Amino acid sequence: MGRSSITIAQWQGQTAEVRALLEATEVILRGGIKDRVPRALITSMAVDQGWLRLNTDRGPLVLELGEGEAARWLAAAQKPARTLTEKLGISARRLAFVMGRVEDPELADAIRGLVTPDLGQAGILVALLARVPDMAATFALAQSAPELGVWCVCPKGHDAAVTDAMVRTYFRDRGYVDSKSCAVSTSLTATRYGRRRDGLLRRA
Repeated sequence: MGRSSITIAQWQGQTAEVRALLEATEVILRGGIKDRVPRALITSMAVDQGWLRLNTDRGPLVLELGEGEAARWLAAAQKPARTLTEKLGISARRLAFVMGRVEDPELADAIRGLVTPDLGQAGILVALLARVPDMAATFALAQSAPELGVWCVCPKGHDAAVTDAMVRTYFRDRGYVDSKSCAVSTSLTATRYGRRRDGLLRRA
């Protein structure tokens, strides 16, 4: 789904060079123009001579990408976005065991009805890390079910008590490797870890 390009953008009366990122739920503009445009606001889209035009409820967003890249952006933008449930790999046949309190509405919706209190019945682990001691608790949980992957869910932002970078260092130092990441919501991000054995990543 995601794409990233350095481009000239026209947006709400401004024209500037930006880094444009196509994410699952929004188009992000960084650089000369800074904004986030939710994909839900896009009413139509088209390519014209290398320009990608995204018509939105807030006006047109136009990106100068070149013929090939504009076509790739259009194809990616037209694909149905995967749900958070699908990104996390949770289903009725692969239930989640959750450690921590789920307060984020988007995460709560994603796991609703797909959680088990029985670790032995779980197909994936989901741990919410809000404090530094939560890293050790999450690692202990992962060690108790080494055949399972564990999603570590952290607050976004460098000023968070537990950051994604801190968790990555902690788990890598203990023989785990990160294999996938995804945005959970505007305030949370998640990275999946699996135990490394004999140089190979175990099933996650």
